[in-house]
Amino acid sequence: MDEDDIAADRRRAEAAQWFARLKTLPVSQGTLTDFFAWQRDKRNAAAFEDAERFWTEAGRVGDRPAILRAIAAVAPRRASRRPRRLFVLAPAFALLLIGIGVGVAFYPFGTSAFHTESGEQRAIALEDGSRLQLNSETDVRVRYSSHARQLVLQRGEALFNVAHDTSRPFTVHAGDITVTATGTRFDVSRLGQQTVVTLIEGRVSVRDGSEHLTWLAPGQQWQSRSQGEAVRLVSTTNVVAWTQGRIVFDNIALNDAIEQINRYGGKPITLDATAMKDRRISGTFEVNDPQSFTAAVTALLPLRQQIDQDGRIHLASTQ
Repeated sequence: MDEDDIAADRRRAEAAQWFARLKTLPVSQGTLTDFFAWQRDKRNAAAFEDAERFWTEAGRVGDRPAILRAIAAVAPRRASRRPRRLFVLAPAFALLLIGIGVGVAFYPFGTSAFHTESGEQRAIALEDGSRLQLNSETDVRVRYSSHARQLVLQRGEALFNVAHDTSRPFTVHAGDITVTATGTRFDVSRLGQQTVVTLIEGRVSVRDGSEHLTWLAPGQQWQSRSQGEAVRLVSTTNVVAWTQGRIVFDNIALNDAIEQINRYGGKPITLDATAMKDRRISGTFEVNDPQSFTAAVTALLPLRQQIDQDGRIHLASTQ
């Protein structure tokens, strides 16, 4: 084994260790700072994405219709509140993960509609081998024909794993935004008036309401904004952390973080101290656990937690 092989093995081991640490809650700001510093090395970032991809896609079970049909009866379930441990990364483990936290279903040729409630996630296998993962509070319509694969994201967020088929383009419509791919992996969120497209693998085009076309490369994120579209580089691992029951905030406005936390159910959080809405925060939290989020926020910022008679959480200023 030469030095390059030894270095690659070391990076893979470090990636597995980081993956385990980031799935063990709570995660401190210091841990996140160290992780982001480690991840700045492109080779480390690639090793971490490999670990994350193995977790979500190992075994490529979605490419095996017989397995999909066998698990088609599994009903959607809410994501577990319990922190999960990282076991040995093996194909058998990946098969086990399919049954944890989400339901998997097989749907045939035609038109279908899929929905998730607050705090629910769901996995969908389509007839061509493509797979969808739906985040909390998401509505998607799917229409397949002999010439096209068309989906409409009416609200929420979904991760698309597209089976390659150049004869039938795969398009996702989110408002007046259209994302087109033939075989790739990307995330689309439509929250309020903003649509965000993040490319994980392959290549996609994004066409806005004015017919302006943008091509994305892996690691790029397209955002619709009132003043025009913007493309930036992002950590794809952080973007799709929700598929593992985590939500990662990296220097996000407090008000936006609260909005995202509230999507996953549990006791709703209200920011009474509106002067703090633009304060930036970072951290990793488990979905469906607003209490750990408020505990961290009140420890870092001059805020205190109050719970009203209806169980809603209010964040008020201590100043």
